Amino acid sequence: MKRSIFTTSIFLIFLVFSLKTNAQIPFELNNNGHIIIKAEINGVEGKFILDTGAGLNAIFTKFSNKIKNEKTNNFFVGHRATGEELNVDLYNAKSMEINNRGFSDQQYTIVDLEFGDIDGMISLQPFRNTPITIDYNNKKILFGRTTKGEKSIDIQIADYAGKAIDIFTYVELNDHLKIQTLLDSGAGKNSFWFSSKLMEPLKLNKADFKAVPIKSDFKKENNYYIGKLSTINTTNKLRKVENLDAAFIVGLIYEGKTSIDWLGHILTIDIAKKKIFIAD
Repeated sequence: MKRSIFTTSIFLIFLVFSLKTNAQIPFELNNNGHIIIKAEINGVEGKFILDTGAGLNAIFTKFSNKIKNEKTNNFFVGHRATGEELNVDLYNAKSMEINNRGFSDQQYTIVDLEFGDIDGMISLQPFRNTPITIDYNNKKILFGRTTKGEKSIDIQIADYAGKAIDIFTYVELNDHLKIQTLLDSGAGKNSFWFSSKLMEPLKLNKADFKAVPIKSDFKKENNYYIGKLSTINTTNKLRKVENLDAAFIVGLIYEGKTSIDWLGHILTIDIAKKKIFIAD
């Protein structure tokens, strides 16, 4: 039986949509464990860190000079993990594309930083309604991948009036202290930061840690107590790391802030379902 032109057209449209939805986007994993992707903002391509802890999309000044920026009358006031206040203007992105997939209604801010050949950070803002899979094994990003039957951990969503978004989960330290930690892919690999307030309930002696004053990119100095922590677990015991290098930081605004690589090799962040699915 011959297939009608109409049926063939519908099939081709579905195929193209399916390929675009499930497109595999290569990423670069640099020496610090940052996930580097290519994206276009306002028609200009750049290299961006995929940063689940950024809150909002950000471009660096050098890249901002390459594009036409549409400033709004809106601004956002937030804080970096180590306490610095950020009062930033917001700009409308006329277009944002990742691997030819467009994300509408996006905003960004401009940050006066230089980070090698990196042009900025892509936050979770574009993926509020689109599950995003990070495949560390094959260094690929996927959209719309099925997660049926996969194990998962619960996440909590911090949505700052639609202007910024972060994700958190509960973990256990040393198998008994339950805390909430920010999940920050922008932290790189094997990054485990905790508030210095937790040292007492964990019965940790500061004398056993190396005290190091560290200045941030924004010149704020915090004291870091650097040493070993016995364990960190997801509360459902799905993932566990032992004998980890950790930093307990004076002035950290979160109970904890960790990278996401320790959770698994194939992670799907599904904001709508408030879960991270773990395939490997």
